[in-house]
Amino acid sequence: MDNLADAFLKLDRKEIALLKAIERGMRHCEWVPAEDLMAKTRLSPKAVIGGLSKLLAKKLVFKTKEPYEGYAIGFAAYDLIALSDLVDRDVVLSLGDLLGVGKESVVLEALGRASSPPAAEMDAAEGAEEVADELPLAVKFHRQGETSFKQIRRVRDHLADLPRCAWIHAARLGAAKEFKTLKRLYPEVSVPRPVALSHHAVVMEHFGGTELYRVDLEEPEGWLEAILEEAAAAWRRGIVHADLSPYNVLVREDGEMAIIDWPQAVSRTHPRARELLERDMKNVVSHFQRKYRLDLELEEALAFVLGESDEGVKEDQKISREKKEDGRPS
Repeated sequence: MDNLADAFLKLDRKEIALLKAIERGMRHCEWVPAEDLMAKTRLSPKAVIGGLSKLLAKKLVFKTKEPYEGYAIGFAAYDLIALSDLVDRDVVLSLGDLLGVGKESVVLEALGRASSPPAAEMDAAEGAEEVADELPLAVKFHRQGETSFKQIRRVRDHLADLPRCAWIHAARLGAAKEFKTLKRLYPEVSVPRPVALSHHAVVMEHFGGTELYRVDLEEPEGWLEAILEEAAAAWRRGIVHADLSPYNVLVREDGEMAIIDWPQAVSRTHPRARELLERDMKNVVSHFQRKYRLDLELEEALAFVLGESDEGVKEDQKISREKKEDGRPS
């Protein structure tokens, strides 16, 4: 969709209600029967027919007549549903420019303010954090399953037990997983501050910065060490990024950095955790070896992150002491 904000402003409440009803129905079937929409929205048959006609004209809804009359939405409408919820909750005040488009996400800049999560929609793990007024935000709309849902299902643990999961459900679960991961890592690990979750959209504080692969670092050794320290901190929190590369490390001129894009993250207890961590380290180390001719070996970097180097062992001992002083189990 070229202009999400403009499309949102052109929708009336009945149209939004119909989109939400179709989305709820698509969690269980590919095409939602027309009679179900009347029941879910409590609109009159005339209002439902009129609303669907408008949405079909806007190409936000698709229709089939076989084997029954049914309706479905695509990601454009799903984005509008999530945006409607975020606006209603006062999480998003306005939308800005497009920040990035990937194979599995679209990210827009936004402006937000303090908000409270609706009790019926969010729980403690999936709600909105308290945020400052007029906070610069990034809204990430997940796109898992848009190109090949079967491929996504093979590589996403959270879909393993859902063989008939629709793309709409895959995107929602992917967003929920990333939001939960960010909450688990922040602020101990340099990741964007998680703000809110709605459907397939993750709202986070806008970090800014530039992707690592696009910049020429004046002191690459220090940046490499910082990235390894963040990967080690995530490991200690029980998380492996599983897709770490120079494309999802943001660096700023003020010396700050953030690691983004966590939907593929796995627990350190995952059977492939060590393998995925090694792949992450290989991606990072290879970049610095190739671009800056640094001589750090993969085995050395991996040992540091795992806490098997002298520095890592000392850090683990420090954390253990702090837990004992706090009365927490080590």
